[in-house]
Amino acid sequence: MTIVAISQSNYLPWKGYFQLISSADIFVFYDTVDFTKRDWRSRNKIIGPKGFQWMTIPVGSNRGKSIDEVQLPEGEWRNNHLETIRRNYAKAPFINDVLNIITPVYLDHSIKTLSDFNQSLIKRISEYLGIKTVFRNSSDFHLKDDRVDRLISICEQLDAKIYLSAPAAKDYITNEFDYIDIGLQWMEYGPYEPYKQNVESFSDYVSIIDTIAALGPRTRQNILF
Repeated sequence: MTIVAISQSNYLPWKGYFQLISSADIFVFYDTVDFTKRDWRSRNKIIGPKGFQWMTIPVGSNRGKSIDEVQLPEGEWRNNHLETIRRNYAKAPFINDVLNIITPVYLDHSIKTLSDFNQSLIKRISEYLGIKTVFRNSSDFHLKDDRVDRLISICEQLDAKIYLSAPAAKDYITNEFDYIDIGLQWMEYGPYEPYKQNVESFSDYVSIIDTIAALGPRTRQNILF
């Protein structure tokens, strides 16, 4: 029974993103859709001694472009983001694990697009977590025009039996899957065991590097694989 999940590539995603990946047999990066400014594709939060901090890739608005068309900017943002992570997690027990995972991607200037950059980070983190899911790109498939029909088309071309969707899609997926031979399941995130953070009230809604910095290899168990 093939389970397929589909999502845009996000910048250093939260732990639930990796729970979704690990719950599927095939995960499709859905980067042929429009890029949206000030969204998870180009930014995320970490936690440091002074609390929450945003890290944003300065890609600009890129109006009318798909995610996989967005070019990475020049400048010092790569080094700045690495230094921000290094500084904020300097005392974390597994900061070296985090840096070993992500540094090669930040230093690889042959990566020119936001999509390739995000995907490279996601794949390296997945490898660290022991995730065996197969990755594909939506550009590999013939897609229809309708929003939900595109998802169904990808699932059909992959011979999926189950489409595993993030709950945010309840805003636009209604009864379309009732009329085809593919089951629809909604991802249920967590609950996740809290761990020590530099904030008074624990939050899951930060980049997974926060969890890896604190727990290292035990991150896998924390995400309930």
